Amino acid sequence: MTTSIFDSAEFNERLFFPRADRSRCPAGAKDHFVSVSDGVALHVRVYDGASRRATVLLFHGNGEVVADYDAIAARFHGIGLSLAVCEFRGYGQSTGRPTLRACITDAPLVLYALRDELAPNRTPLVVFGRSLGGHCAAEIAGRVPALCDAIVLESAGADPLALLARRGLSLERELSDEERQTFDPRVKLARCMLPTLVLHGASDTLIGPHEARANFAAIGSPDKRLVLIEDRGHNDVSLSAQYWAALSTLGTVL
Repeated sequence: MTTSIFDSAEFNERLFFPRADRSRCPAGAKDHFVSVSDGVALHVRVYDGASRRATVLLFHGNGEVVADYDAIAARFHGIGLSLAVCEFRGYGQSTGRPTLRACITDAPLVLYALRDELAPNRTPLVVFGRSLGGHCAAEIAGRVPALCDAIVLESAGADPLALLARRGLSLERELSDEERQTFDPRVKLARCMLPTLVLHGASDTLIGPHEARANFAAIGSPDKRLVLIEDRGHNDVSLSAQYWAALSTLGTVL
C-alpha cells in the first residue's frame, strides 16, 4: 500500500526516464553488477585512471546512463581523478524498476559492495551526485559517511516539495517526519561533516541556484564550498573551465 506520494507510481513514472543501453565497455574500463535486492543488480562502470589522487563514484541524472560518461571520463583522469558511474534501476544495463526510494536506499549498498575495488589501499573516495543523483550522495553523506572522504553535489535539488512541483504534483499537507528523513537531502546534509563541494549553474532554470544555496546552508561540515558556474544551466555545467577548476581542488585537499 502506498504511504507517500513519493512512492506512488504517478510520481515515479514522471520522475524517471530509463532507457536501455548495451554499448560495449570501452578499453581501460570495467563493468560491475551490484546486487541490491532479489533479482535486481545495478550496473557500475569503473574508468580506471593510470595515476589517481582520488576516485569519484558518480550517481547520474534522471535522463542519463553510464555510457553517457564514456567520453568525459578522460577529463576526470586529466585532473587526477578516477571515475566510476552507477546506473539507477531500469537504466542502461541495470535491472529492476526505478523509484526515488530505491534510488536512495541502493546508494550505500553500491558503496559497500565496491569500496575496496574503487579505493584500494585507502585511496580517497569522493561520492558525487548529479541532479537526481544528489539524493544518493546526500544519503551516503548523512547515513554512512565513514565509507567516503568527500561529497560533491552538482545541479542537485534541495526541496522535496519543489521536486513534486516540477513533476506537476503537489502535497496538500505537511511532509511527514518519515518523508523528511527519507526524501529531504537537507536533513541528511545537516549531519554531513565531510568536505563538500556544491556545483550549480548560475543560470539553471530547471533547479534554481537558490536550491544549491539551500543545500550549502544545510551542510554541517565547516569544510564546504559553493561554486555557481557562470552562464551555465542545468546540463552544461561541465562545459565550463570553472567547473573543472573547482573539481581539480578535490585531489589536492584529500
